[in-house]
Amino acid sequence: MDMRYPSHPDKVKNFSTEQLRAEFLIPELFKPGELTLTYSHIDRIIIGGASPTNTQPLELTASPKDLGAEFFLARREVGIVNVGGRGTVTVDGIVYSLEKLDCL
Repeated sequence: MDMRYPSHPDKVKNFSTEQLRAEFLIPELFKPGELTLTYSHIDRIIIGGASPTNTQPLELTASPKDLGAEFFLARREVGIVNVGGRGTVTVDGIVYSLEKLDCL
């Protein structure tokens, strides 16, 4: 999991475009066959991108050390927006079908 730390507002207001991009852009959010996660200490959020292949489902997991919890949703909620084609999300054995732009 990529970790992002806050920058002081006085520093940020003088950043160049390149510095802003380096500090805040997540350039490879969607990688085929992978789940990518970035933890932002600015808002204490985790943003992720999942791009499953037809042959391999992806599982939402992260290191308990990074999360400060035993499992991913122990201390947080999740929102899922399907920006790709038709897919499914399985939660506690229940399968939810999602079309493009559906939310769960």
